[in-house]
Amino acid sequence: MKPRLNRVLAVGLTLLLGGCVATPRLTTPAKPVLDLRGTWTGTWGGTPLTLFVLKQEEEGSTSGDVYFGPWRLFGQRLSGLSGVLTFTVRGEAHSVNFEGRLGDSNGRLTLVLDPQTPNGAQIILTHVDEHRLAGVGTSRLRWEPEGSVELVRQAADGPGGARP
Repeated sequence: MKPRLNRVLAVGLTLLLGGCVATPRLTTPAKPVLDLRGTWTGTWGGTPLTLFVLKQEEEGSTSGDVYFGPWRLFGQRLSGLSGVLTFTVRGEAHSVNFEGRLGDSNGRLTLVLDPQTPNGAQIILTHVDEHRLAGVGTSRLRWEPEGSVELVRQAADGPGGARP
């Protein structure tokens, strides 16, 4: 190969691999899964963050799936979540859909959120309980939020404060 082509390939591979986020390996939770539906507010890297979990399915997401035709050979079913994530970029609120999965990682209940953004942002929450979510979020673009994530569940609206 020509030296110039080698350099272009090396730079492309570096950009591709350098932007990858290490996603924890999730297994089926040992304890019953919490109902996380509702509104959560807090911060991501010091900027405002709102997480609205609209849908949670007990076995809605998969992890590590390997298929042979229509048959799943490897992988497991995890609780799947979806909804809307609103965060601040350059002083403006941006809302995007997200897909998430909930499972155990290293003995801790872990929630992995994948915002549907073109830059590959990801939020990994390792402190998960009924009232608080905490962890870290990453983004490939320097002007987007990055760093610690702290969220608190907001009181549910409706009769008797019932959750959806």
